[in-house]
Amino acid sequence: MSDMSRQEKRADALLSDNENLTSEQVRDYLLANPDFFLFYPTVLDTLRIPHQQKGAVSLIERQSEQLRLKVRQLQHQINELMSVAKQNERIYRIYADLNLRLFSCKSLFEVRSTLEQVLLHQLELHALSLKLFGFDDDLPETSKRLLLDKRFNHGIYYLGRLSQQEQTLLFGEKRIESVAMMLIGERGEMGLLAIGSNEGHHFHPGMDTLLITQLQKFLTLVVPQLAEY
Repeated sequence: MSDMSRQEKRADALLSDNENLTSEQVRDYLLANPDFFLFYPTVLDTLRIPHQQKGAVSLIERQSEQLRLKVRQLQHQINELMSVAKQNERIYRIYADLNLRLFSCKSLFEVRSTLEQVLLHQLELHALSLKLFGFDDDLPETSKRLLLDKRFNHGIYYLGRLSQQEQTLLFGEKRIESVAMMLIGERGEMGLLAIGSNEGHHFHPGMDTLLITQLQKFLTLVVPQLAEY
């Protein structure tokens, strides 16, 4: 039996069994027989689809419009991905340049200034706090121990939010919505760098840590040479 005959028999069977077809039955039939219009092409010429702006339009016109809409949506998604890729490349280049500049620093003051210039001005982050353990700008011992125990019990990085007390301890009166923190040293024994953002979603636990890992390694190499650890 030809495909045409089988299609006709299925259609006839549906009509004979259902004198009052529901829209759901018609939908299910067409979904189950996607080649229906191949055997009944003239039906396409007579179908008219309601349209909010244009009134009734043909099925072909409606399909073409939907296809154009999907193309526009895909193009928008591609443009967004390209924009994100360009932004990520820019950030990567800035971090790479920062790491090289840290190696050229001759003092801890230069290290701090370089970090501020790049992270606060080029990357437009909100605040930076560099605390070297055992030096004059070290955190109070009790507060430091509480912070380390709470935020670094699973490693040498912390990404996310801080309590108001922790914000004041690290950044003073500046309002910080999210933070990236890293301990400096092979075991985190040298100090702490905290980078604050005024955007709550900027730093979060699920983000990639490649760039801050590289920065932590560079600081671990540079700081002991300048601080005489």
